[in-house]
Amino acid sequence: MMLRRNVTSVCALVLTASALAGCSTAKAAEGSEEIALASGADRQQMLEEGAKDEGKLMWYTTTIPDQLANPLAEAFEQKYPFADVEIYRANSTDVASKVIKEYQAGSHFVDVVDGTGTATMLESTDAIQPFTSPELDAYPDSAKDPEGFSAPQLMYFMAVAYNTDMVSPDDVPQTYEDLLDPKWKGRMSWSTSPTSGGPLFLGNLMEAWGEDRAMDYFDDLAAQQMQNVDASGRAVLDRVISGQVPIGVQLFNDQIVDAASKGAPVDWAPLNPVTAQYSRVALAKYPPHPHTAMLFLDFILSEEGQEIIRDGNGIPAHPEVDALTPELKPEQGGFEAQFTDPEQVMKQTNEWADLYAEKFM
Repeated sequence: MMLRRNVTSVCALVLTASALAGCSTAKAAEGSEEIALASGADRQQMLEEGAKDEGKLMWYTTTIPDQLANPLAEAFEQKYPFADVEIYRANSTDVASKVIKEYQAGSHFVDVVDGTGTATMLESTDAIQPFTSPELDAYPDSAKDPEGFSAPQLMYFMAVAYNTDMVSPDDVPQTYEDLLDPKWKGRMSWSTSPTSGGPLFLGNLMEAWGEDRAMDYFDDLAAQQMQNVDASGRAVLDRVISGQVPIGVQLFNDQIVDAASKGAPVDWAPLNPVTAQYSRVALAKYPPHPHTAMLFLDFILSEEGQEIIRDGNGIPAHPEVDALTPELKPEQGGFEAQFTDPEQVMKQTNEWADLYAEKFM
């Protein structure tokens, strides 16, 4: 029951950290709140001068290194040669867990974090702080956090991945019911990640279909003997590409397209309604390099940074930057997207994880 232990440990950390938040040592860089909320005419000059003295940035990210994280870091370093970006990569739950453990120990290493559920988990532990950026003016209010604790970095749409050498065009699943075809029994895989894998798949259908219909479907799907992978969705995609399974479920469509563009025998299909999420970026409560962190947040949110996300086959959140593969977005791809509420996901993670463990583990 690895999934349940992981979810329980993260939730326990959140509760413990929340209780200790008022006792946290104030080791923040002096004036980090003022830096985070600066908006004057001299803001850019102030950030650059401060960043030259800091010289570094620590980024805990959920993005794939060779696809997005490294290109973003390298472009930022080219723009600001005095900045050296260090990257730690994990899924949203593990990123949040790492920050919480460090803060409980009084250690403040991280400057910027991101992920689909990371900011929501960390906000309740007082491990991130509100910030502003002039780049946010271009984004719709619906994409913004009204309290300013996070900002939209990119969008994710979850899909079915299939090995094109193993699945004929006529057999590609087009609906959730198609996953119940006996030919796929024991031949499908998904991630146990509570913030992007099987548990979120269940939550999406519970919201879309209602409990009765969804529960009947889950019973039928459980009989298909889904293969659980206690790792990221990317690890599941690698299993599909290598032919270990012909089908992967609840995977990021941009990662599938990126792999296919590099010659992998893989393609994707949306199942309506598609689970949709924003990956959100946030500023640590006590960033050791606050000026560099704010420059980096500006960069990620800018059209320049969003174009790098686009060029890596990510799906930009910026409304003026299209996806490199237009069909990745609902309007061009002709699919229905259901955006998840990160606070709701946070509140119901245990419920969905329990259901997932009961039905599929």
